Amino acid sequence: MNTLTKETKQELDGKKEVTEVKPQVKVYSPNVDVYETENSLLFRVEMPGVDETSVGITIEKDQLLLEGKFQIPTVERGQVRLAEYREGNYLRRFTIGKAVDSDNAIAKIKNGILELTLPKIEPKKTKIEIRNS
Repeated sequence: MNTLTKETKQELDGKKEVTEVKPQVKVYSPNVDVYETENSLLFRVEMPGVDETSVGITIEKDQLLLEGKFQIPTVERGQVRLAEYREGNYLRRFTIGKAVDSDNAIAKIKNGILELTLPKIEPKKTKIEIRNS
């Protein structure tokens, strides 16, 4: 029984371009501890396998975005019998309820733990005078 459609036959004959299907990259939500002191906010974020070149930290308005990318090194070690490590990305977003000094933020990563210190700043206080109309 011939069940080839015209499109399938074209793909097999090489006349039609076949689009490559890429595997989806998993996105993990890393464990985070957040501490607040009088002067700063401290974030401790678990990102196993991520180094300083694969971390992204963005602050926009009151949103903190923490991103990391983990890739399994391509080392030939023989035939895989069990594979539990997966490539993927880490992503967490926080709403910061405090005004922070992002220019003086300090970020360090060691042994898969990102430590981010955000110094707090006093919000500007502006007195608005009422004018007579």
